[in-house]
Amino acid sequence: MFNLMRPLVRAIVVFGIMSAGMTAYADPITDAENWFNQIKTLKGRFIQISDDGAYAEGDVYLKRPYWSRFDYDEPLETVLITTKIWLHVDEQDQEKLTSYPISETPLGILFNENVKLSLDGISTTATTKDGVVRIALDKPTGDDAGMLVLEFSEKPFELRRWIITDSAGVQTVVAFQNLEKDMALSQRLFVPPNYQQ
Repeated sequence: MFNLMRPLVRAIVVFGIMSAGMTAYADPITDAENWFNQIKTLKGRFIQISDDGAYAEGDVYLKRPYWSRFDYDEPLETVLITTKIWLHVDEQDQEKLTSYPISETPLGILFNENVKLSLDGISTTATTKDGVVRIALDKPTGDDAGMLVLEFSEKPFELRRWIITDSAGVQTVVAFQNLEKDMALSQRLFVPPNYQQ
């Protein structure tokens, strides 16, 4: 796997899913939950930057609940696909598919049928500054320790980026651009390949 993918996949897999708890500021968190829950489909561009300087771009597709696709531009021949149960990492150049339980990733939080950002076992806080709403989900201890930060523009309230920091302090930023909502998306986008071994 390319070096770029290692911090992303490590961050996604190491920072595990959590269930319901307390929040410091209810309104921004509720707004964020509503933003996800009201989406039917979404597509746009993403830019991914790792703290080692690795950089990539690609197309993102979301069909709620559960399904998403992150299609990386060349030369990175990699696609991430989520389903109700799995996060699939498709390394197309090697015809290799690696799958992780979506429930053990922070993406499981965002793609659930009913998105809840008030979680048990972590600290959830929200701040607003200079028109940016920042929601941090911090799990400071345990094997799945880490932080997921969601950043939204305040007006209009739209997702700008998320930041995943794993227990080793490795940080991966994914920023979103040109997001379009509620268009028809083929279910075929979210079907992983069946490579014959």
